[in-house]
Amino acid sequence: MQLTEEQKQIIRYVKQGLTNIEIAEEMGYSPDTIKKRLWLIYKLLNVKNRIDLISKIVHAL
Repeated sequence: MQLTEEQKQIIRYVKQGLTNIEIAEEMGYSPDTIKKRLWLIYKLLNVKNRIDLISKIVHAL
């Protein structure tokens, strides 16, 4: 599965521990937009939350 550069950037911010609000500020989006994009990332990677997302990324390395 191929993630977009934007999705990869959101994941990097999540990995750094940023909140949706902080990610939104960094990327110039609203927090709701980030929430929706994170939800799509979760669906694409078959994870339920940030912890699962980070765990999956760490195990993939």
